[in-house]
Amino acid sequence: MLLKRFLAACLVGMAIGAHAADPSPAAIDKLFAAWDKPDTPGVALAVVRDGKIAYSRGYGQANLEYAAPITPATPFHVASLSKQFTAFAVQLLVQDGKLSLDDEVRKHLPELQIPGITIRQLMLHTSGLRDQWSLLLLAGLRMDDVISYDDILGLVYQQKQLNFTPGAEELYSNTGYTLMAQVVRRVSGQPFAAFMQERVFGPLGMKNTQVHDNYGVLVKGRAQSYYRFRDSWRHVALSYSNGGATSVFTTVEDLALWNNNFDDPRVGGAQAIAAMTTKGKLNSGQEIAYGGGLVVEPYRGIPTVGHGGSDAGFRSHMMRFAQPRLAVIVLGNASEINAYLLARAVADLYLEGTPGLVAHKTFPPDTDLQARDLAPLLGDYEVRPGSIITVGAEGNRLYVQNPGSVRNMLFALPGGTQFYSKQFDGVLTFPAVVGNEPALTAHWKVGYREYPMRRVAREPATAESVRACTGDYYSQELRTIYSLFVRDGKTMVRYPRGVLELRSINRDIYGAPYPMGTLTFKRDAQGACESFGMTTGRVRNLQFARVKIAP
Repeated sequence: MLLKRFLAACLVGMAIGAHAADPSPAAIDKLFAAWDKPDTPGVALAVVRDGKIAYSRGYGQANLEYAAPITPATPFHVASLSKQFTAFAVQLLVQDGKLSLDDEVRKHLPELQIPGITIRQLMLHTSGLRDQWSLLLLAGLRMDDVISYDDILGLVYQQKQLNFTPGAEELYSNTGYTLMAQVVRRVSGQPFAAFMQERVFGPLGMKNTQVHDNYGVLVKGRAQSYYRFRDSWRHVALSYSNGGATSVFTTVEDLALWNNNFDDPRVGGAQAIAAMTTKGKLNSGQEIAYGGGLVVEPYRGIPTVGHGGSDAGFRSHMMRFAQPRLAVIVLGNASEINAYLLARAVADLYLEGTPGLVAHKTFPPDTDLQARDLAPLLGDYEVRPGSIITVGAEGNRLYVQNPGSVRNMLFALPGGTQFYSKQFDGVLTFPAVVGNEPALTAHWKVGYREYPMRRVAREPATAESVRACTGDYYSQELRTIYSLFVRDGKTMVRYPRGVLELRSINRDIYGAPYPMGTLTFKRDAQGACESFGMTTGRVRNLQFARVKIAP
């Protein structure tokens, strides 16, 4: 009898804890060698296996001026990783019977002028609301300004148009999560930060976690934010005084406690966890990869949920696997840290030998193309109305670039009509091109999203067509004036933070540097410009009407 019990216990133990041996600390530390120095910012890491921290360490410095090293107890601003906490707060209020995800947002926030948007659509990024950070930048604020709830809501509540019909598409919008925090405040009767402390952080024992919605509040031992300038490091100010979309301060140790609530949901229960980790759907029924503040997608064939964040010099990523019970948490304080890739590299070490694990996607040998092969593909393409992407060449390599953003280099597949990215899951496909005839269409696939692209005819603007557009333009939704003028033969635009040069794509379409994007002008019957629409990555067709300013 004793032998049978012993064998049964062994079998149970094998079933529960069946996984490969943990990797050596040296193998993990090697991944962070670039940051394991006394004169660089760095990373805090925690690996959680079967509910316990299997490995944790700090690399580099939390504060370069005071030589304060990073430890697993160092608090970091985790940027958009904060969104899962906001989604969880809403789920708690659903369980309390105080709201429904299908409530119209205006039921709780009547200040919002646009009807027809539900809380669920805020949560899934399907609301159509323009992104708050883009709106603030276009209105003339800087990301290192003090940005309060009032700054954000003042802009959001005066918006009158959407990027698209609610539920028709998915487009990441920080605005939705700021509004969700306001819904929590209105429905609970508590400040959002106080609600999170009372209902989530406190009960889970997350003693070093807070919603930091007042930039002046001290955070003991916090990591500072840095970027590299030439051969030295510089501090990047982050003065956010808002929450919901961002601004949770926490540690990898506290996030390990948060992770364990997914496996053993002491707070919120299994229902809230299931709701957060279920993929959303569009009006059409099409499934998307976003749930409740979490991206729900497989990694190497293993189901996982996770989210990252990026504000100032802070970089964060957390990914968790339900089977095996594994989570990897990476928090960094330098803008060039890729927390996403580091988390996956650590996960690879722990997943080795996991049933169902598939090999990494392999890239074929690079195909060498000549400039003449690339020439017919180069140009500007419209991805969606008003949104232009440039396909260019650097040497014998193709790249894609949104106006004002960095170049994403692409590599040719055999045949010379398909190009892929090594930095993200993106493939650009052209139809077969005969001779020197330009490609008129293309197809851009990024992850599960697909974008047909139509070539925009390049037609350099004439001096006369530019003069017909010079003047002042007012955006009612930004309450901001832009001025178009010519200086030294160049077309320029002045906005509250400075002057930018425009690149003419044709007489009616211009590309502008960050924080702008594409300006598409509309002319009257006489050819004079009467308005333009501004489109960036997360703002579509924001209208500016031509006005006369009294002398």
